[in-house]
Amino acid sequence: MAFVAALDSIVLFPLAWVFYLLWRERRKFRSLLPIIAGVVFLFIARLCEVLVEHPTVHIFRLLGFPREPYSVIITIAGGFADVLGVLFLVTGFIRTIKARRAQEKIIHSLEALLPICSGCKKYKSEDGTWHPIERYLLGTGSPEITHGFCPDCASKMNREISLLKECRKGRVALRN
Repeated sequence: MAFVAALDSIVLFPLAWVFYLLWRERRKFRSLLPIIAGVVFLFIARLCEVLVEHPTVHIFRLLGFPREPYSVIITIAGGFADVLGVLFLVTGFIRTIKARRAQEKIIHSLEALLPICSGCKKYKSEDGTWHPIERYLLGTGSPEITHGFCPDCASKMNREISLLKECRKGRVALRN
């Protein structure tokens, strides 16, 4: 009987170790707080179970109280601690998953940023070199690229062409 009680109490040590590891990381991850609470409640539930199953380590018996009413109270408290432990663990896991998804979303949005030169529209690659934007678009699997002029650039180009033609005819001097 004492061997079984010792064996059951050995289960408390891994729970205590998990609690310590989680407590050490609590500042890094706010979502671990419900998990820490869940481990504490599971620890309490396991302790209550050991106290009820093994009357030789029953604390109330050691203090001289009758066993029966207190073992019922400890059993109920252990059951509540079990349920609360599982609920806190589930809540903690959900919060951890949500926090990780939020971090992944931030990382994804930062990775989606592409540094582009405002003047020539070249982009900066990861190795720090500048390349034409067409190279990036072709590399990412975008649709085929064609070149053309927007209406503003077309009218600007037409003005420059007509200015060059007039310069060739000698009517207008070129300006820088």
